[in-house]
Amino acid sequence: MIRNLKRACGIHFSTKALARNPGVHLRQMIRRFRSFRYLLDELADERLIAIVQVGANDGRDAVGDLIRQRPERVEKALLIEPQQSAFDRLVRRNDSLPGVICFNAAIDRQPGERTLYSVSPSAAGRLGDGIASFDRHHVEKEIRTRTNVRSDSEVAALITETAVPVTTLERAAASAEIADPDVLMVDTEGFDAEIVRMAIEAGWRPDVIQYEHKHLTQYGRRDLSTMLEQQGYRLWADHADVWGRRIGGREAPG
Repeated sequence: MIRNLKRACGIHFSTKALARNPGVHLRQMIRRFRSFRYLLDELADERLIAIVQVGANDGRDAVGDLIRQRPERVEKALLIEPQQSAFDRLVRRNDSLPGVICFNAAIDRQPGERTLYSVSPSAAGRLGDGIASFDRHHVEKEIRTRTNVRSDSEVAALITETAVPVTTLERAAASAEIADPDVLMVDTEGFDAEIVRMAIEAGWRPDVIQYEHKHLTQYGRRDLSTMLEQQGYRLWADHADVWGRRIGGREAPG
């Protein structure tokens, strides 16, 4: 509620964002603030766009809103989600939209199969199915943080282990005939830095990018934001995410 009130008043300062991404957050305070949604709309105003989203869940987010509200501006969209329950909702939400491909897999450096740890269906009503990771410890920590469950046995009872198909970022994008997307959005419960690095190593330079930073280490956050700034990105941050636009011929510094 406080966060929504601050936004309504045009206040973009966040103590959590400052603590987690001090360099990015201090710099954004002396520049014109631009939200991720603003950057998406700005880019869609300029040209048709291709989107890759890793960790799309059921598509209820800024990218999903753009796809459904302005489908004529989206050339292609690849929405990647490994959890079956969320993926099924994602497909239903986008099945009538041309150019949208929903891909049921996880992303890693090597294709194959891996164990994905997530919240069991019995706990999904309380926690949702947005918590999923290759790291069991991360899921345990999130359950303890978000509930009053503390004992190891109770936590274990709320975790489901599922073998999921894994592919590389490049292979997934190739299946949608996307060579270098205009937009990359990542929300993978702590694996975000790896995904972004895979994209940069693949030669991708999306105009607009967003990733979740709140589960990264302090070093990981600073290392990733520094790398992106060196690649020409102007970044903004809040308590959970970092987003930005790559400054080039299409945008003058503001």
